[in-house]
Amino acid sequence: RGEFRSAVMALKLAEAEILKNKVGESPVYLLDDIFSELDEERRKKLSGVLKDEQVFITTSNETVEKLFDSPAVFIVEGGKISVPVT
Repeated sequence: RGEFRSAVMALKLAEAEILKNKVGESPVYLLDDIFSELDEERRKKLSGVLKDEQVFITTSNETVEKLFDSPAVFIVEGGKISVPVT
């Protein structure tokens, strides 16, 4: 499934690039647990492509935040949103 996810993500990124060129603004990416089915190499490549974009990622994998330089992390538990203390 990782290869399928990679192909779908490549198409979405191409679509976003077309929209960015047409509209002149970057889209906001909403990614629902996209990293769960990708291997480490694909995770790094995808995070590298998204590093200068505004991205919201849902995940239960705490290691995903390490793929980004300075992520804003929010934890949702029991319907409440909190920011972890670092």
